[in-house]
Amino acid sequence: MTRLLKSKAAPKMESAPRRSSKKERTRQEIYRSAMRLFAESDYDKVTIEEICAAAGVAKATFFLHFPGKSALIAVFNEEVTRSLAERLAGYEGSAEEELLLLVSVLREAWELNAPVMHKMLSDFLDQPALVSKAAVVNESVLDLVTHIVERGQKRGEFTTGCPPEMAAIALVAAWSAFTAWWLQNPESDTDEINRGLLEFQLNGLRKKT
Repeated sequence: MTRLLKSKAAPKMESAPRRSSKKERTRQEIYRSAMRLFAESDYDKVTIEEICAAAGVAKATFFLHFPGKSALIAVFNEEVTRSLAERLAGYEGSAEEELLLLVSVLREAWELNAPVMHKMLSDFLDQPALVSKAAVVNESVLDLVTHIVERGQKRGEFTTGCPPEMAAIALVAAWSAFTAWWLQNPESDTDEINRGLLEFQLNGLRKKT
């Protein structure tokens, strides 16, 4: 089962309208059943039929929610960003510090689940029409980063020349590329590299004084 970082109790940030409760419960049950099976066995050996049996749903229901096993990355990212959004509610640090916290939390969550995430990510990257699929998988991360950048711009910490949505796309695209690199270099010091990457990216966002 997925292991996530514990979030500090805090008021929740405004979020997009939730899916219908029944549909979302089914989606979550499929995800949790799959992650439990991946942890108990091997990602490559777990079939969609086995996931459906564990979740108590028909195969057609699985495909209503996910085009394949690797698409479960989307829910993993959603859980991480939801936990982080709660931690950031009422956070008094700078937008840059919020972004540093975000990449740190994502890195730790991925590393806590490294055996499964390596194979899931490899499966996800090895498919056609990857760009459009990546946009869906990273939707929750993009939303949170957009919110952080927008807040940083309003407080005068970032320049306003780039719309928050475009800045978020650029940041997340770089992180996604780094994650793909991490797949091939699992022993690398990801914390140091992530911080260096963010520092490089923010040179174009930080307001000149």
